[in-house]
Amino acid sequence: MRKDKDLTIELRLQGLTYSQISEKLGIPKSTLSFWLKNIKLGRKATSKISKHIHSTKIVKLIERNKKKTEIARKKNEAIRKLGKKEAKIFFKDPLFVTGLALYWGEGYKKGAEGSKWKSIDFANSDPVMIKVIIKFFFKYLPIKKTDVKVQIMLHNPDDNEQSIKFWKGVTGLKEENFIKTSYVISKSSKKKITTHLPYGTVHIRINNVNLFFKLIGWIDFLKETM
Repeated sequence: MRKDKDLTIELRLQGLTYSQISEKLGIPKSTLSFWLKNIKLGRKATSKISKHIHSTKIVKLIERNKKKTEIARKKNEAIRKLGKKEAKIFFKDPLFVTGLALYWGEGYKKGAEGSKWKSIDFANSDPVMIKVIIKFFFKYLPIKKTDVKVQIMLHNPDDNEQSIKFWKGVTGLKEENFIKTSYVISKSSKKKITTHLPYGTVHIRINNVNLFFKLIGWIDFLKETM
């Protein structure tokens, strides 16, 4: 026993953690804690132990994140498959088919291909398209008006007030649904825009991962009907 204790102390002074010593010698950590409680470590050993503990924490964090990512991937895939089956129920409604086709053409889909951001986002400058997609979203997605965010993309900051007023009328949404306007400046024209859309381009966003994958599942069904 004395030999084991002496070896334990030697390994600790070399900068090994309790876990490393326990694994190496087969001695319980409770015993190590009792044997080593009064051992004073030098700066080099302390630094080595700290680095190992930090490294171990990082490895465990990476493993946890990988598990969470895989769980999320399986969940999203299941929602997508369910959405694909569900689409058949709604397919006789012209609004469903039209709205789905519009989103397939103009909506954000990269989140289903591995991109980190996974949210519903439809962008266009055509007020009729925006009206249709709004009707589609509210009829087929379990959302409230407060779930919808609108962002206007403009070239000229002077157009902001009239643009908000215009898109409020088109969408039927309130000013609190509108987030900060984004201004796009053309580098090629050296910030001198000669022609631009008077009301800009508008993004209709719903930040809900589950609904995003439901919508992607609907598109999967639409593709199969082509």
